[in-house]
Amino acid sequence: MVGKLTPDDIITASRVPVLMGLSPYATQNELLSEAIDAAAGNPRERFQQNEAMRFGDLLEPTILAEAVYRLDLDHANTNITDAVFHPDLPMACSLDGRADGNIVWEHDPAHGIYVPQGGVVDTHGPGVLEAKNTQSAPESAPAPYRGPWQLQAQMMCTGYAWGAVCVLYRGSELRLFLYRADEQMQSQIADAVHDFERRKRDIDWYPPASSDDANVAWDRVDDGAPPLDLNGTPDADHWTQVLLDRRDEKRALEAEIDEAETMLKEMLGNHEEGRVEADGSTYYVKWPMRNYKAQPAKTTEAKPARSIRAKTLTIKEV
Repeated sequence: MVGKLTPDDIITASRVPVLMGLSPYATQNELLSEAIDAAAGNPRERFQQNEAMRFGDLLEPTILAEAVYRLDLDHANTNITDAVFHPDLPMACSLDGRADGNIVWEHDPAHGIYVPQGGVVDTHGPGVLEAKNTQSAPESAPAPYRGPWQLQAQMMCTGYAWGAVCVLYRGSELRLFLYRADEQMQSQIADAVHDFERRKRDIDWYPPASSDDANVAWDRVDDGAPPLDLNGTPDADHWTQVLLDRRDEKRALEAEIDEAETMLKEMLGNHEEGRVEADGSTYYVKWPMRNYKAQPAKTTEAKPARSIRAKTLTIKEV
């Protein structure tokens, strides 16, 4: 693992799942915002690696070495220090590895070989190797954000006809997912890249995926701008009323929840749990203590060890 090799102002293969709206970790608007800032000469600071990412880097050479062995590959290179740029699109990739194959592989789960596209994969000639490490349960095909779309973008950049997503699951099971270049997926990627470049140029945000995502797209107020008349905007009155109604409902529900917890806590008193029959089921209502270890002084004052009663009841059906 040699670190990030690709620029921040264009689409890179590892971010293609985000581009396609398939990532649970980032949104299209977050990706677009980062690219706009990078193009303006204000690149974001690199995020800090967490424990899982660190071990992913440490295990990458092992994953790739085992993949090369199992797939009987030649001329493997797993220390690639240059980015690969697409010949026509503003897109680049970095490769975990590349190697030459000799075999036409079929779907063979008994030996850890998977062909999610069906049929066979001819590995003769150079191919892309992408290593992944995850605590997720083993899959018959990797999740869209765990390699398949990234691999297609890597094949687009390199011109290779095949690739393998090599996933180590829970530190003990390696599955090798072999793919052919997919014309339909690659066409979708190309269209999405062109659309992304247009949005970057015109500062045209994607439809927000959530309220928080809207904050990413429109992160400032135009000082001095007059109030916007939304009366001519379709459904503005509908969504305004929905927001008001749901907030009222939320307040009412929160008040009911607080009342129910208050009554049950009064019934429990100093008991940690109680048993109750309701609607034909048996439940245990728990009100435990929460124990906290002592904390040394850092930037804040030291905190002694303490035990406090939990604020929220736990109800478990038997």
